[in-house]
Amino acid sequence: MKSLKVGFLMVLIGLLILPAASVAETVYVSEDFEITMRTGPGSDRKIISLVQSGKALEILEKGNEWSMVRDPNGKEGWVLNRYITPNQPCAMVLGRVRQDFDVLSAKYEDLKDNFDQLNAQKKATDADLSQNQKDRDELSTAYETLKKEAADFLQLKQRHKQVSADLEAEKTLSAKLDEENMQLKRSRIIQWVLTGGGIMLVGFFIGLFSSSRRKSRSSLY
Repeated sequence: MKSLKVGFLMVLIGLLILPAASVAETVYVSEDFEITMRTGPGSDRKIISLVQSGKALEILEKGNEWSMVRDPNGKEGWVLNRYITPNQPCAMVLGRVRQDFDVLSAKYEDLKDNFDQLNAQKKATDADLSQNQKDRDELSTAYETLKKEAADFLQLKQRHKQVSADLEAEKTLSAKLDEENMQLKRSRIIQWVLTGGGIMLVGFFIGLFSSSRRKSRSSLY
């Protein structure tokens, strides 16, 4: 994290301190000291003001050794060229870069917090998805089991229905056979009764006939 911030800071500094062409040239008082602004291009000329390092000056007239400039307050005068530079002093660049860096760091922290929150939400969502998938698999397994059991139940129900129908048919047949058996028994009983009665009747007539013959024979003697 620290190395990333340092690298980013160096890139910003490098971009900001590169020389750039400008239509209205602006120069700056070079590093960490004050220079004199004079009424003319010479050290013997009267000092108008002291210009601190980092102050922006507008070039009005460019000379070999001295240049006429205007400060932000509108005051005009001459300064030595060796004390001015078209590039902002490193301290100013560094200060601005640090400000930009602080802003970017704050944005980075916000983004990092958002990323951490989103990552946490993603983990929670993944966990919910995994649990939902597990529940779905369990429901699918239970459904398949229930479907198989339902099919088995339907087959068993159909088998029970068939067996019940066969049982009713057997009961009907058994009742019919019982009825036929009872009728046969009645027929046999009647037959036995009739046969016995017939035999008794034949015996009665035979006995009666025999008795008549014996009486007839007795009368002859």
